[in-house]
Amino acid sequence: MSPVITHAQAVAAEEAARAAYLDIWEHGFIGDAEPWRRYNAAADVADSLADNPGTRTVNAIAANRAHPAGGRAPKPSAKAGRAALRAVGRLTRADRWDAPTAAAMIHTAVADAIADAFHHATDAHGMQPGDVIELHHARTEGRFPPYVVDDVRALVFLVGDLLALATAYGWAWEYPVWDAEDRYAEERAE
Repeated sequence: MSPVITHAQAVAAEEAARAAYLDIWEHGFIGDAEPWRRYNAAADVADSLADNPGTRTVNAIAANRAHPAGGRAPKPSAKAGRAALRAVGRLTRADRWDAPTAAAMIHTAVADAIADAFHHATDAHGMQPGDVIELHHARTEGRFPPYVVDDVRALVFLVGDLLALATAYGWAWEYPVWDAEDRYAEERAE
């Protein structure tokens, strides 16, 4: 089993916490009652799973799809990439404050998001990072395979839009990809 928590596991933990809370609400248990302990345990698990690559990637894909330019082909959209990063809590005031330059902040955020996308591609679709990048190149060259399922297509569009954002801030597309591949390999090795 992968050490990376999947989106489905995060959703299941969140639903267990909600069910336990509803049980408390309906029956009025407080203090050390069994439903309260279940709620606390499930809420702790849900909180720990909320910040995982699968959930972040699914949320970023949803924001990317919702953006008007998110599904544009063959040219990726930097604006859709920015919307996807904002949806997962990146590019905040605190991020801007901590980064020495805007380009450095974007590079870090994009590399993190692409590493998350690589985890999602491996866990949900059995793809390697190189497969995602190859499909991105096929998209930009106008030869995207028609047999690719919609979920993979959305994932590839997300990665392309993130790379377009990095390019808009002066980075060559390779740099965030190399950093993402390194992070992906380190996290898989843990």
